[in-house]
Amino acid sequence: MISFVVMLACADGEDTADAWSYPLDDVLRFGDLQAVGTHNSYHERTDGVEIEAWDYDHRPLDEQLEGLGVRQFELDVTWDRASRDFRVFHVALMDENSSCDWLSDCLSTMRLWSDDNPAHHPIATLLELKDNFNADEAPTLLADLDATIDATWPSERRISPDDVQRDAASLSAGLAVTGWPTLGELRGRALWVLHTGDDFRKVYTEEDTTTAGKAIFPDAHGDLSLSVGAFSSINDPIVDAEAIAAALAVGHLVRTRTDGDGDEARANDTGPLTAALASGAHFLSTDFPAPHPDTGYVVVMPDGTPSRCNPVTAPPECTSMAIEDPAFFGE
Repeated sequence: MISFVVMLACADGEDTADAWSYPLDDVLRFGDLQAVGTHNSYHERTDGVEIEAWDYDHRPLDEQLEGLGVRQFELDVTWDRASRDFRVFHVALMDENSSCDWLSDCLSTMRLWSDDNPAHHPIATLLELKDNFNADEAPTLLADLDATIDATWPSERRISPDDVQRDAASLSAGLAVTGWPTLGELRGRALWVLHTGDDFRKVYTEEDTTTAGKAIFPDAHGDLSLSVGAFSSINDPIVDAEAIAAALAVGHLVRTRTDGDGDEARANDTGPLTAALASGAHFLSTDFPAPHPDTGYVVVMPDGTPSRCNPVTAPPECTSMAIEDPAFFGE
């Protein structure tokens, strides 16, 4: 068995060996883990707005990574044509408070944490476009989205569709033949998902024919017929249990939700959380990675460190410490 040992550059330019090692990094793959994610990960309460669904605060992204073990984010982005960057907020004028106002700032915050903690397993981020679809502007908007990622995360620190497709004819074919890369290949790296409807996806993928050279994985939303599919958001772990199982069976990474609009948190209803944990979905998205102030409702990964072996897809030899070992963080 190979034991992966990383060489980290010191401030004086010399390398330090034995910074961290994971003995199963040549065995475990990206699809073998289960992790906590956050919904509207940038969100901060807006004073004076009394809408229960918006009544939650998230810590800054690096604090979620460091203190709460969050490994999946969702960012609502709105294109700013003048700057060629994307603003990050929920609803214009009514619910705009954000821990990072620009996508480039959000990505840089994540990147700096990753630089300091290269032993982390891959981070996934959903990018939800809030712009109305405009066929004339969509190609430029999507090119700017790729460019923003390119400017903040170098290619060797990203997971792209090409890394999964390899030499196959399509992304889905590559996934079927080889599966996701190993954790040893992906530590310290990040993946982005185009969390949109069909219109933007079809422009981005040239009518669902290719992801070659792209920075972002299209969200298949459980449509297993797509040749450009490898990631699916399937929101309801109870109603959509069969859809999650089907997506897992073909190798998709799956993101589901444990709560929505604060309903489960206010009622301390853990039914969807229990279903999500058992479903084998890889990322469990919540508004409450920290306890609800009134009910104590919280989403944490049982026996995670902070993530755990996926109960459906991981091999028997997997352990949570082989996914992430907290001894390798916070030095």
